[in-house]
Amino acid sequence: MYSVIQASGFQFKVNAGQILRLPLMQAETGSTVTFDQVLLANDGEATQVGQPVVKGAKVSAEVLLHGKTNKVMVFRRKRRKGFRRLRGHRQDFTEVVITGLEAGTQKAAAETTRVEFARKRAAAWATRHTPSAPAKTRAEKIAQGLPKPAKRVKNARRKEA
Repeated sequence: MYSVIQASGFQFKVNAGQILRLPLMQAETGSTVTFDQVLLANDGEATQVGQPVVKGAKVSAEVLLHGKTNKVMVFRRKRRKGFRRLRGHRQDFTEVVITGLEAGTQKAAAETTRVEFARKRAAAWATRHTPSAPAKTRAEKIAQGLPKPAKRVKNARRKEA
């Protein structure tokens, strides 16, 4: 059984137990989200097409984590003009696992092992991608009694001579 849903302005084909990355949603990690805009529902034999949505159909999902994708570098230049710009962009996302599909009398639930696997995968990703503590300033290091960092000297050769 699968469905086509509309979420955050995009359409996604989903199955029970599938892990899905959506644009950032305002939902707490671990909470359950319901998608009511089901555009198509297929139970293996019959297909229901909505006009524009299938009545009584819904898809439930559990929010696993929020994060940012890998950085995409955007480089622009104009030839012979010396114009160059380099920008980076990281898109925010919300990762969910589809826990159940419902279309009228037909229902499909995800296997608990797949949902547990998705939760463990999300926890591992979150531990790898949590931001570290901010770097200490020079004053904070001195206040803690740490040795002063060596001062950088420009043109060290000239000063030695």
